[in-house]
Amino acid sequence: MSAAYRAPIFFFTSLKAGWRTAFGALIAETAFRACTSGFWGAFTQAVRLMEPAWLAVLLVVVVAPVVVQSLNLLIHVASGTPNLKQGFFVSCLVTGIASLFNLYAMRKGTFVTGREGGSLWQDLRRLPMVILGFVSAGPLALRRLFRPMPRTSGQ
Repeated sequence: MSAAYRAPIFFFTSLKAGWRTAFGALIAETAFRACTSGFWGAFTQAVRLMEPAWLAVLLVVVVAPVVVQSLNLLIHVASGTPNLKQGFFVSCLVTGIASLFNLYAMRKGTFVTGREGGSLWQDLRRLPMVILGFVSAGPLALRRLFRPMPRTSGQ
């Protein structure tokens, strides 16, 4: 799944150099993601319930993406991907958002594999609510942060 939304980033940012070159960038990204996505998914699942939660967020949203994106950059440099700066920037942005979403979804029990997880069909049925929760989590946290303090009696 990761390759399905990441490979087009490098395809379209490389298209100025011609469709064959852009297709090569797409293949390089697809191959990289096919080889590494399961590992990073397993890593996210392993740390999803870590306490304190901020440490899991730090590992999944900062540390792991730095490692992944560094390897990704090496692959694209080696394969000669053109317009790499733009593709890499967009890829980093997508990686950060996708990593945070994956952690959120796994903390909710979605996309967890093994004995702890459900079927893919169960996960897909729950996905709209997980997406809604993810999108609304930031605004709800801000609302709680800026909510006026309740008045106490006797003042």
